[in-house]
Amino acid sequence: MNQNQGTVAPEVALQSWLRPVLTPVGPNKDYAAFRDQIEAVDQLLRDSHLESMALDFAREGWAGGDPGQLARRLQFALKALRVEVLRMMLGNISFRKLSVAITTSDLLADFCGVLRIEGIKGVSKSVLERSAKFFTAKQVRWMGQVFVEMCGEADRAAALGLTEAQPMETCLVDSTCLETNIHFPVDWVLFRDVSRTLVKAVKLIRAAGLRCRMPGEPEVFARQMNKLCIEMTRTRRRRDAKRTRKGVLRRMKRLLRTIGEHACRHRDRLAGDHARTHYSERQATRIVERIDAMLTQIPAAIKQAHERIIGERQVPCAEKILSVYESDVQTVVRGKASGEVEFGNTLMISENRPGLITDWQLYQESAPAEWRQLEASLERQNQFELSTQIEAVATDRGFSTKQLRGRLAEDDIYDATCPRQAQELKRRMAEPKFAALQRRRASTEGRIAILKQRLGKRLRVQGFYNRYLAVAWSVLGHNLWLIARLLADQPARAQAA
Repeated sequence: MNQNQGTVAPEVALQSWLRPVLTPVGPNKDYAAFRDQIEAVDQLLRDSHLESMALDFAREGWAGGDPGQLARRLQFALKALRVEVLRMMLGNISFRKLSVAITTSDLLADFCGVLRIEGIKGVSKSVLERSAKFFTAKQVRWMGQVFVEMCGEADRAAALGLTEAQPMETCLVDSTCLETNIHFPVDWVLFRDVSRTLVKAVKLIRAAGLRCRMPGEPEVFARQMNKLCIEMTRTRRRRDAKRTRKGVLRRMKRLLRTIGEHACRHRDRLAGDHARTHYSERQATRIVERIDAMLTQIPAAIKQAHERIIGERQVPCAEKILSVYESDVQTVVRGKASGEVEFGNTLMISENRPGLITDWQLYQESAPAEWRQLEASLERQNQFELSTQIEAVATDRGFSTKQLRGRLAEDDIYDATCPRQAQELKRRMAEPKFAALQRRRASTEGRIAILKQRLGKRLRVQGFYNRYLAVAWSVLGHNLWLIARLLADQPARAQAA
């Protein structure tokens, strides 16, 4: 039937059916709040001179050449700054999800500077990954420090739109464990990780046409190791579990050494004849490095498992291998309800009363005592370009030591650290200032939770440097988000006043 006979076209009928659904009934409050915050952060990036600093950092790494390339590099620096700030504000989402979010939203595309007349361009996941690595961790940390200094000075805070400077006289300090994305460190599971990586590398070499004599394909060895792992897990419920576990571990050790020998021969073959393969020199070098990294850990992994399972002896924490992929992982004893110990790196943060993170530190090695962490943080904050000095410090009882109390007394800083003795705590809670700071200090746990939620429960990045860089971006994004929210609340507070 045609339209002239009184029949409505299908697309017209569909539009009329959707019209009641698509008709806006009012503004979405959640979207409006998110839009206002994005616009406030956009203005902060301009007013706080963070964009100017990003351009200066981009020029520092420029070796000279075509002026057009420099202009593109400067433009990419601005996009890299905004993309990483946005990613941390969205909860450190993956590059793929971020690419989809920016491509489907004009608001986010305009914030990142990729909205063009012809459409949204330059937001593939590979481009976003390069943006995340454009600035160094030192540069990102310096940008965060400058932003904190601007918020703490009255004249510079006015340039950001704040009616008053942020109070920097009080430091609320706490520490936590930033967990690494690894499985629970089981000794014999390390054998599976090493063998799996070696088998995958051998498969790449054999797929390129370089083959050494093996009794079977690499998948056979991987299957055998998986069977032994399953057998190891089933030994716990047997009467002779201890003897059986030792026997299974001995077979796993022999199999791991065999896999290592085959991987070593294939590595030597690739190192000498990589020109005959379709791999570039860089790709071949990466495969060789991957094999070498696993081969060097086989003796230590075997020794650790032998000592703990067969010898039934303890291994010092400094000599333990917690992960074959992450070497900078520490065992942090927290004593929390979720677990007695956590595996990662100690993260210390210091905030002011409104919640602005003024200082932080992620420790690569085993962290020093908490009072020494606070001492180092005070030294860093005293170097900030601020007119006000630190007048009070509030912490939990883990920081309370005689050395810290003496140091705070020397610097004429009010000591609001929670005492370890119950009687002393009861006596000090009679002080109004101490009680107020301790009540406010309890919210620092929530600040840590907010920061860790923005980073994700466990960082997906590998290597300590990348985790350190992620924390630097997260702190900067958190502070921008906080100040943007304060700017949005200023009219309501002024009206209430």
